[in-house]
Amino acid sequence: MATPPLPLRFVLSGARVEDLPPTRGEVAIVGRSNVGKSSLINAIANRKGLAKVSKTPGRTQLLNLFELPDGTSVLDLPGYGFANAPASVRATWPEMIEGYLLGRRNLHAVIALIDAEVGPTRNDTQTLAWLRSHGLPVKVVATKHDKVKPSKRDQRRKDLAEGCLLTPADVLWVSAAKGVNIDELRSRILTWLAPVEDGEPAPPTRKQRAEARAAEAARSTPTPDEVDAVDAEYDDEDEWN
Repeated sequence: MATPPLPLRFVLSGARVEDLPPTRGEVAIVGRSNVGKSSLINAIANRKGLAKVSKTPGRTQLLNLFELPDGTSVLDLPGYGFANAPASVRATWPEMIEGYLLGRRNLHAVIALIDAEVGPTRNDTQTLAWLRSHGLPVKVVATKHDKVKPSKRDQRRKDLAEGCLLTPADVLWVSAAKGVNIDELRSRILTWLAPVEDGEPAPPTRKQRAEARAAEAARSTPTPDEVDAVDAEYDDEDEWN
């Protein structure tokens, strides 16, 4: 059964996470400038003018909140990478974006958009690594499916997924312009926004994410005994060289 368009309505734009009202749950959309975030929001809502679309990269410069009737929301973040915005504005984006992603308690999923025509860029892979290192629930979606030639799509799916450290089945390919898999994306967004049932793990809190990072850092830091063992190994090698 087809999932109908999501009845999103624009609520507000904010420069800080503190500017946003509380919601029952959110999914955030991230991606490089001009990857098609605004076009995708319009497609899932089936409303051309809901999110402002521009051919100029970097027009999204604030945290833009769109709400569903049940109180859950979709949030559009400024694009990273090249953007046609003043340097003074771009300088505020890292703090704004990180403040939102790490400080929003009811963030259920982060939809990371990758341009299927271009493939994952260095900025894309760095962003995915950062999101994963903070324990955020990342969902990769490849945009502009229609821009990839049919003869190259199978190989591009493999290459794109590999570049994101995923399997092809982990990546949803969509086209806002042609409507490819938009219905599936709507369904998944509703699933990600669904209330956490009893017995299911809730999204990690900021404190839990910080503790997970500290634990990971501890695991990657050698103990004094391990350092001594490595030093001894090098000493032995020196004796033979």
